[in-house]
Amino acid sequence: MSIFTPLVAYQAPLTLLLIIFGPSLLPRLINFFRRKPPSSIPNKTQTPRPLSLKLILGIHTIWMLKQLILPPFNLFSNVPISISNSQLRYNIIGPEQPNLTLHPMIELLLTRLKIMENRILYLKFGHNPLIECVWCQFPSDYLIYSLPQILSWYILEAFFIGSLGMSWISGISASNRAERWRSIFGWMLVGGAILEGGVKWIWDLRAVEGDALHLASTIHTIRSISLLLFPLIYTFLPIPLDPISPNILIPIISNTTSTLRLTSLARSAIQRSGKLREIWSDIGKRDAERNELAMRDEDIRDLVKELQLDQNSMKLSASQWIRDGWNGMIRIDSNPRHGL
Repeated sequence: MSIFTPLVAYQAPLTLLLIIFGPSLLPRLINFFRRKPPSSIPNKTQTPRPLSLKLILGIHTIWMLKQLILPPFNLFSNVPISISNSQLRYNIIGPEQPNLTLHPMIELLLTRLKIMENRILYLKFGHNPLIECVWCQFPSDYLIYSLPQILSWYILEAFFIGSLGMSWISGISASNRAERWRSIFGWMLVGGAILEGGVKWIWDLRAVEGDALHLASTIHTIRSISLLLFPLIYTFLPIPLDPISPNILIPIISNTTSTLRLTSLARSAIQRSGKLREIWSDIGKRDAERNELAMRDEDIRDLVKELQLDQNSMKLSASQWIRDGWNGMIRIDSNPRHGL
Protein backbone atom coordinates (compact mmCIF):
# COMPACT_ATOMS: atom_id res chain seq x y z
CA MET A 1 0.00 0.00 0.00
CA SER A 2 2.78 2.43 -0.88
CA ILE A 3 0.57 4.34 -3.29
CA PHE A 4 0.66 7.45 -1.06
CA THR A 5 4.46 7.60 -0.85
CA PRO A 6 4.69 10.35 -3.57
CA LEU A 7 2.50 12.60 -1.38
CA VAL A 8 5.28 12.70 1.21
CA ALA A 9 8.03 13.22 -1.34
CA TYR A 10 6.21 16.12 -3.05
CA GLN A 11 4.55 17.65 -0.01
CA ALA A 12 6.43 20.96 -0.21
CA PRO A 13 5.77 21.73 -3.93
CA LEU A 14 2.16 20.57 -3.68
CA THR A 15 1.62 22.84 -0.70
CA LEU A 16 3.16 25.79 -2.57
CA LEU A 17 0.93 25.17 -5.59
CA LEU A 18 -2.11 24.92 -3.33
CA ILE A 19 -1.26 28.24 -1.68
CA ILE A 20 -0.79 30.03 -5.01
CA PHE A 21 -3.59 28.61 -7.14
CA GLY A 22 -6.06 27.15 -4.63
CA PRO A 23 -8.11 30.29 -3.70
CA SER A 24 -8.65 31.25 -7.37
CA LEU A 25 -9.29 27.78 -8.80
CA LEU A 26 -11.79 26.52 -6.21
CA PRO A 27 -14.74 28.83 -7.12
CA ARG A 28 -14.18 28.12 -10.82
CA LEU A 29 -14.19 24.36 -10.26
CA ILE A 30 -17.42 24.57 -8.26
CA ASN A 31 -19.06 26.73 -10.94
CA PHE A 32 -17.85 24.31 -13.62
CA PHE A 33 -19.41 21.24 -11.98
CA ARG A 34 -22.55 23.09 -10.87
CA ARG A 35 -25.58 22.31 -12.99
CA LYS A 36 -26.49 25.43 -14.96
CA PRO A 37 -30.14 26.56 -14.99
CA PRO A 38 -32.02 26.90 -18.30
CA SER A 39 -31.23 30.09 -20.20
CA SER A 40 -34.88 31.17 -20.12
CA ILE A 41 -34.83 31.42 -16.32
CA PRO A 42 -32.98 34.47 -14.98
CA ASN A 43 -30.14 33.76 -12.58
CA LYS A 44 -30.69 34.56 -8.94
CA THR A 45 -28.55 37.49 -7.88
CA GLN A 46 -26.07 36.56 -5.17
CA THR A 47 -25.63 38.81 -2.18
CA PRO A 48 -22.05 39.92 -1.55
CA ARG A 49 -20.26 37.96 1.16
CA PRO A 50 -19.78 40.00 4.35
CA LEU A 51 -16.39 41.05 5.64
CA SER A 52 -16.76 38.89 8.76
CA LEU A 53 -17.04 35.75 6.60
CA LYS A 54 -13.96 36.68 4.56
CA LEU A 55 -12.02 37.40 7.75
CA ILE A 56 -12.85 34.13 9.46
CA LEU A 57 -12.17 32.14 6.28
CA GLY A 58 -8.83 33.91 5.93
CA ILE A 59 -7.82 33.02 9.49
CA HIS A 60 -8.84 29.40 8.99
CA THR A 61 -6.96 29.18 5.68
CA ILE A 62 -3.77 30.64 7.17
CA TRP A 63 -3.96 28.22 10.11
CA MET A 64 -4.38 25.16 7.87
CA LEU A 65 -1.62 26.31 5.51
CA LYS A 66 0.64 26.58 8.55
CA GLN A 67 -0.11 22.92 9.31
CA LEU A 68 0.91 22.02 5.76
CA ILE A 69 4.07 24.11 5.71
CA LEU A 70 5.15 23.09 9.24
CA PRO A 71 4.06 19.45 9.66
CA PRO A 72 4.55 17.53 12.93
CA PHE A 73 8.08 16.49 13.81
CA ASN A 74 9.28 13.23 12.24
CA LEU A 75 12.63 11.67 13.16
CA PHE A 76 12.68 9.60 9.99
CA SER A 77 11.75 12.35 7.52
CA ASN A 78 15.28 12.39 6.04
CA VAL A 79 16.65 9.03 7.17
CA PRO A 80 15.39 5.46 6.69
CA ILE A 81 13.92 3.55 9.61
CA SER A 82 16.72 0.99 9.29
CA ILE A 83 19.23 3.51 10.62
CA SER A 84 21.45 2.19 13.38
CA ASN A 85 20.68 2.93 17.01
CA SER A 86 23.92 4.87 17.50
CA GLN A 87 23.27 7.06 14.46
CA LEU A 88 19.68 7.66 15.56
CA ARG A 89 20.88 8.62 19.04
CA TYR A 90 23.40 10.99 17.49
CA ASN A 91 20.66 12.61 15.36
CA ILE A 92 18.53 13.22 18.46
CA ILE A 93 21.02 14.39 21.13
CA GLY A 94 24.15 15.16 19.13
CA PRO A 95 27.70 14.17 20.17
CA GLU A 96 28.07 12.21 23.41
CA GLN A 97 28.94 14.26 26.48
CA PRO A 98 30.29 12.81 29.74
CA ASN A 99 27.84 14.35 32.19
CA LEU A 100 24.86 14.70 29.89
CA THR A 101 21.51 14.04 31.58
CA LEU A 102 18.68 13.30 29.18
CA HIS A 103 15.05 13.99 29.82
CA PRO A 104 13.19 10.81 30.82
CA MET A 105 10.91 11.14 27.81
CA ILE A 106 13.92 11.25 25.46
CA GLU A 107 15.35 8.16 27.16
CA LEU A 108 12.00 6.42 26.79
CA LEU A 109 11.87 7.28 23.08
CA LEU A 110 15.42 6.07 22.45
CA THR A 111 14.70 2.82 24.28
CA ARG A 112 11.56 2.20 22.29
CA LEU A 113 13.14 2.99 18.91
CA LYS A 114 15.77 0.31 19.41
CA ILE A 115 13.11 -2.17 18.26
CA MET A 116 12.01 -2.17 14.61
CA GLU A 117 8.34 -2.82 15.52
CA ASN A 118 8.28 0.40 17.54
CA ARG A 119 9.79 2.31 14.64
CA ILE A 120 6.90 1.03 12.49
CA LEU A 121 4.49 2.26 15.19
CA TYR A 122 6.30 5.62 15.11
CA LEU A 123 5.58 5.95 11.37
CA LYS A 124 1.97 4.86 11.93
CA PHE A 125 0.96 7.00 14.94
CA GLY A 126 3.48 9.84 14.84
CA HIS A 127 6.00 11.36 17.19
CA ASN A 128 3.89 12.39 20.18
CA PRO A 129 2.40 9.02 21.20
CA LEU A 130 5.83 7.33 21.17
CA ILE A 131 7.46 10.01 23.32
CA GLU A 132 4.58 11.01 25.60
CA CYS A 133 2.60 7.85 26.33
CA VAL A 134 4.38 6.17 29.25
CA TRP A 135 1.91 3.31 29.71
CA CYS A 136 1.60 2.37 26.01
CA GLN A 137 2.92 -1.10 25.13
CA PHE A 138 0.72 -2.45 22.32
CA PRO A 139 -0.55 -0.88 19.08
CA SER A 140 -4.04 -0.56 20.58
CA ASP A 141 -2.58 1.51 23.44
CA TYR A 142 -1.02 3.98 21.01
CA LEU A 143 -4.28 4.20 19.05
CA ILE A 144 -6.27 4.94 22.22
CA TYR A 145 -3.74 7.59 23.24
CA SER A 146 -3.85 9.28 19.80
CA LEU A 147 -7.67 9.25 19.53
CA PRO A 148 -8.18 12.61 21.35
CA GLN A 149 -5.71 14.29 19.00
CA ILE A 150 -7.40 12.74 15.94
CA LEU A 151 -10.91 13.71 17.07
CA SER A 152 -9.89 17.24 18.07
CA TRP A 153 -9.21 18.19 14.44
CA TYR A 154 -12.64 17.12 13.26
CA ILE A 155 -14.49 18.49 16.29
CA LEU A 156 -12.91 21.93 15.83
CA GLU A 157 -13.73 21.80 12.11
CA ALA A 158 -17.33 20.87 12.92
CA PHE A 159 -17.63 23.88 15.24
CA PHE A 160 -16.15 26.08 12.53
CA ILE A 161 -18.59 24.81 9.88
CA GLY A 162 -21.41 25.32 12.39
CA SER A 163 -20.33 28.93 12.98
CA LEU A 164 -20.67 29.59 9.24
CA GLY A 165 -24.40 29.02 9.66
CA MET A 166 -24.74 32.16 11.82
CA SER A 167 -26.18 35.16 10.03
CA TRP A 168 -23.91 37.67 11.79
CA ILE A 169 -20.91 35.86 10.28
CA SER A 170 -22.07 34.61 6.87
CA GLY A 171 -24.88 37.04 6.04
CA ILE A 172 -28.59 36.65 5.37
CA SER A 173 -28.17 33.43 3.36
CA ALA A 174 -26.44 31.60 6.23
CA SER A 175 -29.56 29.81 7.49
CA ASN A 176 -30.55 28.54 4.01
CA ARG A 177 -27.02 27.32 3.34
CA ALA A 178 -26.81 25.62 6.71
CA GLU A 179 -30.16 23.92 6.24
CA ARG A 180 -29.01 22.48 2.91
CA TRP A 181 -25.35 21.61 3.48
CA ARG A 182 -24.38 21.62 7.18
CA SER A 183 -25.63 18.11 8.00
CA ILE A 184 -23.86 16.69 4.93
CA PHE A 185 -20.55 18.25 5.93
CA GLY A 186 -21.08 17.10 9.52
CA TRP A 187 -21.45 13.48 8.45
CA MET A 188 -18.42 13.86 6.18
CA LEU A 189 -16.36 14.98 9.19
CA VAL A 190 -17.63 12.03 11.22
CA GLY A 191 -16.68 9.71 8.36
CA GLY A 192 -13.25 11.33 8.11
CA ALA A 193 -12.52 10.80 11.81
CA ILE A 194 -13.62 7.15 11.64
CA LEU A 195 -11.62 6.62 8.45
CA GLU A 196 -8.44 8.09 9.93
CA GLY A 197 -8.67 5.99 13.08
CA GLY A 198 -9.50 2.89 11.05
CA VAL A 199 -6.60 3.38 8.65
CA LYS A 200 -4.11 3.77 11.51
CA TRP A 201 -5.44 0.64 13.15
CA ILE A 202 -5.91 -1.62 10.11
CA TRP A 203 -3.04 -0.56 7.84
CA ASP A 204 -0.24 -3.10 8.06
CA LEU A 205 3.03 -1.24 7.58
CA ARG A 206 6.06 -3.23 6.49
CA ALA A 207 9.65 -2.17 5.97
CA VAL A 208 10.69 -2.51 2.33
CA GLU A 209 14.34 -1.87 1.40
CA GLY A 210 15.00 -0.32 4.78
CA ASP A 211 12.08 2.12 4.80
CA ALA A 212 8.27 2.22 4.99
CA LEU A 213 5.38 4.50 4.26
CA HIS A 214 5.25 7.48 6.63
CA LEU A 215 1.57 6.93 7.34
CA ALA A 216 1.16 9.55 10.07
CA SER A 217 2.74 12.29 7.93
CA THR A 218 0.73 11.27 4.87
CA ILE A 219 -2.55 11.29 6.82
CA HIS A 220 -1.66 14.69 8.29
CA THR A 221 -1.15 16.11 4.78
CA ILE A 222 -4.39 14.66 3.42
CA ARG A 223 -6.35 15.77 6.49
CA SER A 224 -4.93 19.30 6.38
CA ILE A 225 -5.77 19.72 2.69
CA SER A 226 -9.29 18.33 3.23
CA LEU A 227 -10.02 20.55 6.24
CA LEU A 228 -8.57 23.53 4.35
CA LEU A 229 -10.97 23.02 1.45
CA PHE A 230 -14.07 22.12 3.50
CA PRO A 231 -15.11 25.68 4.54
CA LEU A 232 -14.27 27.10 1.09
CA ILE A 233 -16.38 24.47 -0.66
CA TYR A 234 -19.18 25.01 1.87
CA THR A 235 -19.12 28.76 1.20
CA PHE A 236 -19.23 28.51 -2.60
CA LEU A 237 -21.80 25.72 -2.92
CA PRO A 238 -25.14 26.84 -4.41
CA ILE A 239 -28.11 27.61 -2.20
CA PRO A 240 -31.42 26.03 -3.26
CA LEU A 241 -34.06 28.45 -4.47
CA ASP A 242 -36.90 29.20 -2.10
CA PRO A 243 -40.08 27.31 -3.07
CA ILE A 244 -42.86 29.49 -4.44
CA SER A 245 -46.12 29.19 -2.55
CA PRO A 246 -49.32 28.77 -4.64
CA ASN A 247 -50.90 31.53 -2.53
CA ILE A 248 -48.41 33.97 -4.08
CA LEU A 249 -49.19 32.86 -7.63
CA ILE A 250 -52.98 33.21 -7.30
CA PRO A 251 -53.01 37.08 -7.17
CA ILE A 252 -50.44 37.20 -10.02
CA ILE A 253 -52.56 34.92 -12.20
CA SER A 254 -55.70 36.92 -11.34
CA ASN A 255 -54.06 40.23 -12.27
CA THR A 256 -52.65 38.73 -15.49
CA THR A 257 -56.08 37.38 -16.46
CA SER A 258 -57.70 40.77 -15.81
CA THR A 259 -55.03 42.51 -17.89
CA LEU A 260 -55.53 40.11 -20.80
CA ARG A 261 -59.31 40.56 -20.60
CA LEU A 262 -59.03 44.35 -20.60
CA THR A 263 -56.60 44.17 -23.55
CA SER A 264 -59.03 42.00 -25.49
CA LEU A 265 -61.94 44.38 -24.74
CA ALA A 266 -59.85 47.38 -25.82
CA ARG A 267 -58.96 45.75 -29.13
CA SER A 268 -62.60 44.85 -29.75
CA ALA A 269 -63.67 48.46 -29.03
CA ILE A 270 -61.04 49.78 -31.43
CA GLN A 271 -62.19 47.46 -34.20
CA ARG A 272 -65.84 48.55 -33.78
CA SER A 273 -65.16 52.31 -33.89
CA GLY A 274 -63.95 53.93 -37.12
CA LYS A 275 -62.55 56.93 -35.26
CA LEU A 276 -60.55 54.74 -32.89
CA ARG A 277 -59.25 52.65 -35.78
CA GLU A 278 -58.02 55.82 -37.49
CA ILE A 279 -56.30 57.03 -34.31
CA TRP A 280 -54.73 53.61 -33.76
CA SER A 281 -53.47 53.57 -37.36
CA ASP A 282 -51.97 57.06 -36.97
CA ILE A 283 -50.20 55.99 -33.78
CA GLY A 284 -48.78 52.94 -35.56
CA LYS A 285 -47.56 55.06 -38.49
CA ARG A 286 -46.01 57.61 -36.13
CA ASP A 287 -44.14 54.86 -34.22
CA ALA A 288 -42.94 53.33 -37.49
CA GLU A 289 -41.60 56.71 -38.65
CA ARG A 290 -39.78 57.22 -35.36
CA ASN A 291 -38.21 53.78 -35.61
CA GLU A 292 -37.15 54.50 -39.19
CA LEU A 293 -35.56 57.81 -38.17
CA ALA A 294 -33.79 56.13 -35.29
CA MET A 295 -32.41 53.44 -37.61
CA ARG A 296 -31.05 56.12 -39.96
CA ASP A 297 -29.41 58.12 -37.19
CA GLU A 298 -25.63 57.68 -37.42
CA ASP A 299 -25.09 58.32 -33.71
CA ILE A 300 -27.54 55.59 -32.77
CA ARG A 301 -25.94 53.20 -35.25
CA ASP A 302 -22.49 53.87 -33.78
CA LEU A 303 -23.83 53.32 -30.28
CA VAL A 304 -25.45 50.02 -31.30
CA LYS A 305 -22.20 48.83 -32.88
CA GLU A 306 -20.22 49.90 -29.84
CA LEU A 307 -22.55 47.98 -27.51
CA GLN A 308 -22.72 45.04 -29.96
CA LEU A 309 -26.51 44.90 -29.86
CA ASP A 310 -28.53 42.74 -32.23
CA GLN A 311 -32.13 43.93 -32.44
CA ASN A 312 -33.52 40.74 -33.95
CA SER A 313 -31.84 38.42 -31.47
CA MET A 314 -32.94 40.67 -28.60
CA LYS A 315 -36.55 40.48 -29.78
CA LEU A 316 -36.38 36.72 -30.16
CA SER A 317 -34.73 36.26 -26.79
CA ALA A 318 -37.25 38.49 -25.03
CA SER A 319 -40.24 36.79 -26.63
CA GLN A 320 -38.80 33.34 -25.88
CA TRP A 321 -38.08 34.31 -22.27
CA ILE A 322 -41.63 35.63 -21.79
CA ARG A 323 -43.13 32.54 -23.41
CA ASP A 324 -41.05 30.11 -21.35
CA GLY A 325 -41.70 32.06 -18.17
CA TRP A 326 -45.44 32.03 -18.78
CA ASN A 327 -45.45 28.32 -19.60
CA GLY A 328 -43.42 27.59 -16.49
CA MET A 329 -45.62 29.75 -14.26
CA ILE A 330 -49.01 28.33 -15.22
CA ARG A 331 -50.18 25.10 -16.81
CA ILE A 332 -53.70 24.80 -18.11
CA ASP A 333 -55.33 21.44 -17.49
CA SER A 334 -57.49 20.39 -20.44
CA ASN A 335 -59.69 18.31 -18.14
CA PRO A 336 -59.89 20.08 -14.78
CA ARG A 337 -61.45 18.10 -11.97
CA HIS A 338 -61.11 20.42 -9.03
CA GLY A 339 -61.48 24.15 -8.77
CA LEU A 340 -59.23 26.45 -6.83
